[in-house]
Amino acid sequence: MPTPPDPTGHRPARVPGGVPLLGHAIRLARAPLAFLDAQRRYGDVVEFRIGPRPAYLLNHPDLVMALLTGPGGRFDRGEIFTKSRPLFGTGIAVADGTHHRDRRRVVQPLLSAARLPGYLDTMAELATARADSWHHGQRIDLNAEMAELTLNVVAATLFGRPLPAGAASVVHHALPVVVAGLGRRAYGPAAAFLDRLPGPERRSYHTALNDLHGVVDALIDADPHNAALTHLSVGADRRQVHDDVTSLLVGGSHTSGAAAAWLFILLARHPELRRRVREEVRRVVGDRPVEPADLPALVLTHRVVQETLRLYPPIWLFPRRTGSAVELGGHRLPPGAQIFYSPYALHRDPRWYRNPGAFDPDRWDPQRHPAPPRGAYLPFAAGVHGCPGGDFALAELTLLTAAVTAAWHVDPVPGSRPRPMAAATLGPAPLTATVTAHS
Repeated sequence: MPTPPDPTGHRPARVPGGVPLLGHAIRLARAPLAFLDAQRRYGDVVEFRIGPRPAYLLNHPDLVMALLTGPGGRFDRGEIFTKSRPLFGTGIAVADGTHHRDRRRVVQPLLSAARLPGYLDTMAELATARADSWHHGQRIDLNAEMAELTLNVVAATLFGRPLPAGAASVVHHALPVVVAGLGRRAYGPAAAFLDRLPGPERRSYHTALNDLHGVVDALIDADPHNAALTHLSVGADRRQVHDDVTSLLVGGSHTSGAAAAWLFILLARHPELRRRVREEVRRVVGDRPVEPADLPALVLTHRVVQETLRLYPPIWLFPRRTGSAVELGGHRLPPGAQIFYSPYALHRDPRWYRNPGAFDPDRWDPQRHPAPPRGAYLPFAAGVHGCPGGDFALAELTLLTAAVTAAWHVDPVPGSRPRPMAAATLGPAPLTATVTAHS
């Protein structure tokens, strides 16, 4: 049983099952999604432990929105963002406070609604070209295919050219190594020693980190006077530009790639729904390549994207840290407290979603179901640190779904059991799929 809340209201219920020194770290590491999804039974604010330190999980959308959109200065982004600087430096992905505000003002126009129409043609062309490159009966590494495509979408739309040959594969293989290393350095029991002692973990981590930075440098050096790079350079040195390009390239592709892989897995599990999507695409698009002008009419396809992001939000856990003592949900939390919210758990809360574990794109039909409350659906976070590329990602995923579904069935090979891997993003474990042309 959980420890009941402090009768004064100062302390929330504590999650049972912690062990000395490690707290709940082992359970969180072994089965993080199950751990997070189970905690709402203990309350809207629950205390657990990462090592000896208390941390708090928010399980109610109102509290999450208070965390994300309340007065400035009460929360910063937390320790994992600080520990991520070897990868992102001071880029927009990890920046905080006034520096984040200043860099967001520079980066935001590159992803604005005004610029999106200019990117859509490139998105559609790349999605169609990827689908056209397959042949009937071909087996593909689904994660790698989606990662390469989404990396090139970001590179080509924002920076004017796809990545050099082989660079997407470098990113796809290096990024999980780096993110795992960053996590160990933020929360692992041996964090203080990982970069002091030689060993295979240290070598592989730093090699992967150098490989990622090399890809970013090559992208910048290929066309240093590209309009986006010129825009990012205003008031910034080369290091800052590098860090912001890293944020845009990694943040804008790895998340969409994970969502795209899940999307085709879910459609394969639901052949009747896949048939409906194909019928919509044929009705709207016909025999020509998909075009940006098709987006408003691809209603079901868009809902498939929304539902995929609900079940498997690419960023499944977000941290924050209190700058001073704060009150949330009637509980007083101390300065420096680590606070987390999980889009994965919020999106599966039966208070807001009927049959929350089911893949049901029709739940987004306003004629059938009311919209969930604000804060119960957060695939792109919210507030000042919300993802500035949410509309970009939705358009990209909708165009990709239409381009692939028009010509192909994508099915995991027989015997495979797609399962989520809660790492940098909530992508599926490595998976081979077969592409079959429509007869």
